[in-house]
Amino acid sequence: MALRTIGWLTVLPLLKRLVPLPQLARFMWSSGSPEGRRPDRERSATEIVRGFSRSSGGNCLERSLILYRFLSRENADPALVTGVGRSERFIGHAWVEVEGRPLLETPQTLAPYVEIMRFGQEGSLARPPAS
Repeated sequence: MALRTIGWLTVLPLLKRLVPLPQLARFMWSSGSPEGRRPDRERSATEIVRGFSRSSGGNCLERSLILYRFLSRENADPALVTGVGRSERFIGHAWVEVEGRPLLETPQTLAPYVEIMRFGQEGSLARPPAS
């Protein structure tokens, strides 16, 4: 998984500039493993992506796309979420949620953002969870 993370961190800077996000989300979804959901592999994927994203500059969209791919493969049913800042200055952010809980984020880091898009299974646009 570490080598795949490095590979994705190499190609995603270019892909995210050439491919529209809805298409990229569909591309990054990976059909689930026949082994079913494995929480230990989900935790491992999350920690590997966390570690590599810190050492590579920590781009939130790249990190989230990779995590979305790995967790979809582990049958975790992740959501790829994008948001924009609530302030006058335009700033975007991306994160991944599983079972409605954000991964690699805290309520404080997400508080400045309003969700604008959510991608679910197979990269399809999904409705935000009811609040």
